[in-house]
Amino acid sequence: MAIHPIEFRYGTPEMKAVWTEEHRFRRIIDAEVALARAESVCGMIPSEAAEAIATHAHAASLERAKEIEDEIHHDMMAIVRAISEVCGDSARWVHYGATSNDILDTATGLQLHDAISILDFKIRLLLNALLSRSMETRRLVCIGRTHGQHGVPTTYGLRFAIWASEIGRHIDRLEQMKP
Repeated sequence: MAIHPIEFRYGTPEMKAVWTEEHRFRRIIDAEVALARAESVCGMIPSEAAEAIATHAHAASLERAKEIEDEIHHDMMAIVRAISEVCGDSARWVHYGATSNDILDTATGLQLHDAISILDFKIRLLLNALLSRSMETRRLVCIGRTHGQHGVPTTYGLRFAIWASEIGRHIDRLEQMKP
């Protein structure tokens, strides 16, 4: 069942991939690795443990995490155990000092970053297409509209330019969202 339209019916394959269970699992692992590295820098965990976690965590599998979840009925702790299983002696430092939401919220933020990167690329393609069409149709006259009725003649080029301007503002908003 879909959570939102981007994930299901109206999403591109590229965008849908960002919201798959596997991609979320990988982003959770990325968050756990980043946590271990940050804790190592702060002296909270041994640097060797952080490097072992960074080296081995991505070998954990979603399938194994699901098996563990079936036993313990806790999604995040199942993932922590699946990661711990592949980290050897450094397993005790996986998820050290973190809450489930610390990691889940970070993983969601990483997924949103991935989605924004896709949107940024696609919207710039749209902007270029609109600007190109604006130039191609700058002399092609059409009926203008005002209050839902025919108005003064205008050009398709101007219409495309107006749409391009709107898209430019959306790009500005996307830029403001980036760190």
